Amino acid sequence: MDPAAQLYVKKHPIECMFFSEFHHKQGPRITYQYPDGCITKESGLLEAVINYIIPKPDLQQKLITVNAVGKKVIGCPVCLNNSKYPRNQYVFNFGLVLDNENKSSPCIPLIKKLSTYMVEVEKEDSFVSSEATKSRIPDMLKQMFDQLNKKGSCTISVNESTTIYLKIFPPTSLPPAVYDHHVPILCVDPEDYDANDWDLTTLQVLPFIDGFRHVQKIASTADVDPELTRICVQNLAFYNLVKLISVFQYTNVYITTSKVNLIMDDLEFQKECLNYVARTGHQRPSLRDVMTLYCGLAPGVKVQDLCLRHQDEISRVNEQKLIQFGLIHEMIRKINMYPVTLKPVHHSSSKNSGSQSMGRDPNMGRAGSKSGSRYGDSILPKRTITALSKHKRIYLMQ
Repeated sequence: MDPAAQLYVKKHPIECMFFSEFHHKQGPRITYQYPDGCITKESGLLEAVINYIIPKPDLQQKLITVNAVGKKVIGCPVCLNNSKYPRNQYVFNFGLVLDNENKSSPCIPLIKKLSTYMVEVEKEDSFVSSEATKSRIPDMLKQMFDQLNKKGSCTISVNESTTIYLKIFPPTSLPPAVYDHHVPILCVDPEDYDANDWDLTTLQVLPFIDGFRHVQKIASTADVDPELTRICVQNLAFYNLVKLISVFQYTNVYITTSKVNLIMDDLEFQKECLNYVARTGHQRPSLRDVMTLYCGLAPGVKVQDLCLRHQDEISRVNEQKLIQFGLIHEMIRKINMYPVTLKPVHHSSSKNSGSQSMGRDPNMGRAGSKSGSRYGDSILPKRTITALSKHKRIYLMQ
């Protein structure tokens, strides 16, 4: 089971699976569809797409996507020429229906593969055209519809010698950049996967991904090369098996996002949150405890300040897991603070000699450097600390 495909199809479900054909007496028709009533004359969808579901020869053997009546119909009509058919040829099409807002690309490989399978079984034993075997198609459509919408993939047995394997491929993007200071946190249970599916590096790294260790510490603890560890974590993040968050520190500053309101409307989400942030061996927290702490996050309020102000709530809520849960579900975000130096003014004989300019020190380091002295939550090169001692300091808040 692919978690990415499962998550994608949950948000973008298939609305209908259908089988259409050109009947030698009735002409083009939707012979079977599941669920029934999706492609009908009453909805206007049938008249809008029927000429593309069973098209003229110019459009046969080609993938066709039609946007009409707020729906997206995808199919790959095929035509088989043989004297055994009533008109010496047989045209049929297996397809599906999506919402018009959904992308068609994740389902295109599925339709192409399904069409190829059904052409082969038709050539072998007339599975699609024979009335004796055609009666199995409605059950196949139902199985494909249910399994694809549940798991993002399906396995359908056509006959004793043929089994169809289909899968939805979600849109992909470039894998996220992984740095030593990133903290990977698992989004799935590793026990749900066979150990044979993992490479040796992943098997060695996985036990140390606990949501608290950063990548550099994971590499050191697991005795794995840091570069290999970063590649491993990047691979897991690409397949949505882990999510990357910032290192937890009591001097960190966070603010809430608009997504924090989602917890008020979803009872299952509330239960998940309370179970996640509850402090082991203490009284179970309430939703009020959690929302009080989340709403207490603001610019200038460090996590340590939040804990001191709300000691009663913190006695029931694990503050580290509270921050973790908020970052994972994008209900909060971290405010990063960077020290900036004011460059010295070089006086000249010109009229504008008194003007000042402000810029960032080119020697300024970035948080997460391996060497240097600590200033707040950032790690700066030693030469920059000397510069800071001579000039004013300001902070940029993002």
